[in-house]
Amino acid sequence: MSRLIFIDTHQGRTMKQLSLKAHAAAFHAEFFGNTTQKRYVLGINEFADAVANKAKLNGFIDEYTTATEYRGIPIVKLSDVPAGSMVISTVTQARPKTAMNKLLELKGVLSMDYFAVADASHFQLPQVPALAETQKEYAAHSEKFEWVRELFADQESREVFNRIMEFRLNANLRAMRFFNCTADHQYFEPFVKLIPGEVFVDGGGFDDYTSEEFMTRCPQYQRVHFFEPTNSKLDAAKTRLAAHRDIEFHPLGLFESKQTLLCDASTGSVCKVSKNGSVNIDVDSLDNCVTESVSFIKLDLEGTLSKALVGMKWHIQEDHPKLVVAVHHDPAHFWQVPELVLGVRDDYKVYLRHYSEGWTKTVMFFIPV
Repeated sequence: MSRLIFIDTHQGRTMKQLSLKAHAAAFHAEFFGNTTQKRYVLGINEFADAVANKAKLNGFIDEYTTATEYRGIPIVKLSDVPAGSMVISTVTQARPKTAMNKLLELKGVLSMDYFAVADASHFQLPQVPALAETQKEYAAHSEKFEWVRELFADQESREVFNRIMEFRLNANLRAMRFFNCTADHQYFEPFVKLIPGEVFVDGGGFDDYTSEEFMTRCPQYQRVHFFEPTNSKLDAAKTRLAAHRDIEFHPLGLFESKQTLLCDASTGSVCKVSKNGSVNIDVDSLDNCVTESVSFIKLDLEGTLSKALVGMKWHIQEDHPKLVVAVHHDPAHFWQVPELVLGVRDDYKVYLRHYSEGWTKTVMFFIPV
């Protein structure tokens, strides 16, 4: 399988990609070899632990903690890193580009992102799951990803898709240099036209930001249906949104039918057996819970997304609503979501946008034709 299919089909770009991989391999060999240079990790997380298990570190870099050591190793600030050091950035979610830019400002310091180092380690370091799972999913369903690429209604969507896939398949953070953290408008692009009388479904309400933003942008809305299965988050949302009108709070997760699921509290993924950090949540389908017509559905559901779409087929078929769906949690969602939605109705224009510097916050839009 060639992992260069989306962007690096041009010979010059292919050579550049190979050069980047060679540079990562050289960095990896030196960092984990018998180097005399001081070695640091930016960040304290499971990936920093993986590096620390393989190399003797001189320090962890963390600008936001008051702790002075971790694993018996000093915690330092960026300004404390001496010239001649080597640093691996283990910032991997929303702002890995910002983290690398800070390291690049340090004079005489050689740095590299964790994605590239893990890729160069040949499985000695665990790759970030979003990348490793995408590589596995693409190997199994490359034709599905190619099908999705041809669905998009504009060139920007195709470019976004290409860059995300180049990053995920080749561990190439440079492909993400065009993106910034713009989560404040991640569900509200210009092609998402809001009109008076909208009935909005916030599937996975979480911190209630999206509902509040919707009501600000569409003050003449008819109703908001807010779904959140976690009691503490639901109570916080009720308090924060108390000044707003016509909100129906549903203490549920969205799924294909009414039942109770065992889920990982941190990821939302369905668990097969009880374990530390797992919780029971009540779920039901949108078709069961909401009888009125809806015009706009937002979904950010992590492990239950595909089942939730199955549970709203009636609304999709009968109401033809706008749908905005976070697809970054599972690489299979990049093709499963459009397959499910367009399998119910094929009269949608499909767009893709991305709202972070890393693997999170990729949103697919379905706009009625």
